Amino acid sequence: DARAWLTDQFKILGLLVSTDDAGNLIGTLNSKKHTDKIVMIGSHIDTVPSGGRYDGIAGVVASLCVIKHIKDNNINLPFNLAVYDYLGEELNDWGISCIGTRGMIGALSDEILSRSNSSGNILKDEINKIGGNTKSLSKPLPMIQNILACLELHIEQGKILEQKNIEIGIVRSIPSISRFNVEVNGQAGHSGTILMHQRADALVVSSEIITYVNKLALKLSKESNQHFVSTIGKINVYPNAAAIIPGKVEMTIDLRASSKSSRQQYITELEKQIEDINKTSSCRIEINETAYAPYVEMDKELVKLFKKSADASGLSSQIMDSGAGHDTAQLSRVAPASMIFIPCKDGLSHCPEEHAEILDISKGTAVLFNMLENLADSNQ
Repeated sequence: DARAWLTDQFKILGLLVSTDDAGNLIGTLNSKKHTDKIVMIGSHIDTVPSGGRYDGIAGVVASLCVIKHIKDNNINLPFNLAVYDYLGEELNDWGISCIGTRGMIGALSDEILSRSNSSGNILKDEINKIGGNTKSLSKPLPMIQNILACLELHIEQGKILEQKNIEIGIVRSIPSISRFNVEVNGQAGHSGTILMHQRADALVVSSEIITYVNKLALKLSKESNQHFVSTIGKINVYPNAAAIIPGKVEMTIDLRASSKSSRQQYITELEKQIEDINKTSSCRIEINETAYAPYVEMDKELVKLFKKSADASGLSSQIMDSGAGHDTAQLSRVAPASMIFIPCKDGLSHCPEEHAEILDISKGTAVLFNMLENLADSNQ
């Protein structure tokens, strides 16, 4: 339904509507100069369960406003301007984030594309159903070579801008993001008849891992003095009944680090802890990495140009690092890319309380438009 709405908005603005091989929905304003060069703006409209309505969506709506301003004022750009709704940016039932942008850069492996979700749907089949062509995703899409810049507006999802009363954050780096599946296998049994010392309670053993993950991340975040966080936010307990000892637990570890050495130290120490538990526990633990996106830096020239654009708008700004992953991180591996943050209330995101003021979104939109004007001046 959201994509149907966005398609209508593209048509109202007179944009050329298309879906690329990776399943991204695109509205393109073609330049009158008949060029192949393209500047990409936009974000994503998918959300996490119980999420808010600004994460990603604010960037898409801001991009629509930029297009409307350009059309209303008959502004001619020396490049094609494309608004993207990137497919599946959020972590989903296939255990992978940034599906659309990974597909664009040739980073969706056969293993990922062949994954089934909890309903038995195969990822590549679902991409093809919405107009993609997964047979073309073994390498970067040909349009990559024509990209002048990939730009994204996003809420900060943190408290830095709000607490410092700064209007625009200019992102210079995005941390590595790793996800691990942890499976703890014990033995289900009657909760009233199996004595405590006879149990192989998978949930009790899982609680040891959960506590250890938090302590380890706290330690390494202090030692590295760089962005380092780790979370277990998803856990499934089987058979999940009050009168049955848990026989199996599945958990997902989310790890984000700006330091390569700290990330490796975390993995080494975590694997050692799991090995030790396996030696002493009646349960068996397995851990497997299911996704990894390395640390990236934004294009330095685009960062400078975003700073110039914020200054031209008369807005305060700060160069900063992102704690969250974004589609721009994937695109930055193959093309010039950069993004800006706007404040969000209390830094809350991925929850219903997520909120950004319309005024703050409009300020970011003005910076995004000024950025396009600066790019136009340098590409005449």
